Amino acid sequence: MIMALAAFVQPFVVGLALVPVVKALAHKFGLIDQPNLERKQHGAPIPRSGGIAIFAAFWGMLWLDYFAARSFLPSAQLPEAVNALAANLPLRSAQLMGLFSGSAIIFLLGLADDRFNLPPLVRLFVQVAACVPLILTGTVLKVFLPPLLAIPITVVWVVLLTNSFNFLDNMNGLSSGIAMIICAVLGIISLLAREWYMVAIFAMFAGAIMAFWFFNFPRASVFLGDGGSTHLGFLLAALSILSTYYKEGVPTRLPILIPLIAFGVPLFDTLSVLWIRFRNGKPLMVGDTNHFSHRLVALGMTRTEAVLFIYVSTLVVGLAAIPLRQLDVSHGIVLAIALCLIFLLLHWLERGSYRRNVPPQPPV
Repeated sequence: MIMALAAFVQPFVVGLALVPVVKALAHKFGLIDQPNLERKQHGAPIPRSGGIAIFAAFWGMLWLDYFAARSFLPSAQLPEAVNALAANLPLRSAQLMGLFSGSAIIFLLGLADDRFNLPPLVRLFVQVAACVPLILTGTVLKVFLPPLLAIPITVVWVVLLTNSFNFLDNMNGLSSGIAMIICAVLGIISLLAREWYMVAIFAMFAGAIMAFWFFNFPRASVFLGDGGSTHLGFLLAALSILSTYYKEGVPTRLPILIPLIAFGVPLFDTLSVLWIRFRNGKPLMVGDTNHFSHRLVALGMTRTEAVLFIYVSTLVVGLAAIPLRQLDVSHGIVLAIALCLIFLLLHWLERGSYRRNVPPQPPV
């Protein structure tokens, strides 16, 4: 727990210092989000460079700690468990480089999109290319799948979540807040599995995100930008693959569903929005106001209330996934049914707001 707290505090403090800097840089490099009454509610231009602070704080402190641990910890008078973790770091080097390389590609793609508004197909192609370093370094969804299926499913999972968090970035604090909650849930699961390496990474990522979140919710002085939101989704998707959910001795194989459940709310938002766009004949990758958060506002919530409602929904669903490691088949199935009913309730909320806001058709 002390290690996790230290891992959280470092990027949090660095991030707090970096956010004002990247806000100033946004004006110099044209990373400004202009008001747009159709989809955006802010009344003045706002920097969309917050993702730079998250990327720099997280990766900067992670690499600093990595090299410090390899250089100094083995000779330090520290508990044996800490020295053992440091000694095992070389085994993680390839995975870390894969994570960093893919994250850097996604981050730079997002910055380019923030500046030049890239075509959707270009973004999709580069997002798929960013999965290559993950695959080459062994970050692949196995979950009892044959190798020929594992790689394409990994690509679909990572690209889907990369875009999910970009889609979620439609209200102050929404994408970053959900990312922090999922970091906490996956961090708890890693803690229970005694995966200290993953606990530290989730704690560091949460710390970097929270530093930005303080400047973004409830009133925003800086936005994530596509460079930030897509980086959140990409890295969380990749880290969820590296975590271990099933081990010998666990009552069932149901724990392999934990990441799917933990990301349930972002996936629900993305899939429902894509379905609405497809049904209405609209481009799938062009933004609109059909997201879950917009539906809640249409029901009468304020934007802050809608964001808090989605926070709680994400936390409830995520916490419900944790016991899957201990449940037998019958109890696991009951839990899965309960979670499906939660999403059915969310769907009814969306349908209610849709009917409320669609004008009645004249009789034929």
